[in-house]
Amino acid sequence: MDIRNIGDVFELHPLTIQDMVQGCARDKMDKFPDYTFIAYHSTDSCSSVGRDEGDGAIYIVMKQNYVLSFHTGKAKPVAGRVLQRLSALDAVALETGEVECCESEPLLKLAKYPPYIVYAILDETTHQLPPKLMEIERRVDEIDRLVLLLSHEGHEKMLQRMGEQRRDILQTWQAVQAKPAVIMALAEQTEAAGSQYLPAVAREVTQFFGDIHSSLVAAIETCARAEAVLSRSHSNYLAKISLEMSKATYESNMTTERWTLLGVTVVPINIVTSLLGINLKVPGQDRDDTLNFFVLLACMLIYASVMLAFWRWRQLA
Repeated sequence: MDIRNIGDVFELHPLTIQDMVQGCARDKMDKFPDYTFIAYHSTDSCSSVGRDEGDGAIYIVMKQNYVLSFHTGKAKPVAGRVLQRLSALDAVALETGEVECCESEPLLKLAKYPPYIVYAILDETTHQLPPKLMEIERRVDEIDRLVLLLSHEGHEKMLQRMGEQRRDILQTWQAVQAKPAVIMALAEQTEAAGSQYLPAVAREVTQFFGDIHSSLVAAIETCARAEAVLSRSHSNYLAKISLEMSKATYESNMTTERWTLLGVTVVPINIVTSLLGINLKVPGQDRDDTLNFFVLLACMLIYASVMLAFWRWRQLA
């Protein structure tokens, strides 16, 4: 049956039908005169550019005596798990023979209490979150541990891992950040309505909603902590790259200086020896001994020693 036809049968507001048909972009709770409408997206996946049906959304209409739920995408298996939970709760009531139990045993009335059914749906959806948070923490800790041990060849992959992990954290935060307000509003509404109808059961369900709220707040804190650790790792990564670049620049400058020293030393000597080898009259050409050779060799050695001493002095200065 089409959602519009269902809305006509149960007299749902046109805005509610519009949200379910077109898709609601955020988690929210709307109060109408005779029912409450909740839009709650799956925490299993969330796109940074928006949500669609494949991401999984649950739309709940809670009236005084019944609950309507519409599941899309990855949220569809939630309905089966909720029915199993409610069936197990009914089985407990039947085994104890207390289906029409007294007020002192509120837990046995939960399966037929609409706020508890809503809680069961939202709780099954939120149960998808802890494994993802644990995986985020594991990957962030691994990045934080490896960032200072990484070799030069792994820099590009590490930067890619950081980017992917930050995107994952942002998507998780987007999936969770609006949910605590919805859960808190449901808890307050349940507590207020329970003062007139099944107060003991309402108190129990309010505590259940509080448990979901605590889990969601902890998830937001986990995302914030993971982002802080990743920011620190990113800073350490950039500092490590800066140190490596400084080291490479220093080594390059040292190599350039060595080649400069060699050139300054060898080129003048090469020019002098070239002049002595030309086919022209040069001083000492008429001598028969080797004195000129050793004098010239000594001058070359003295010049090379002076240049080397000057270079060492510059290194120490």
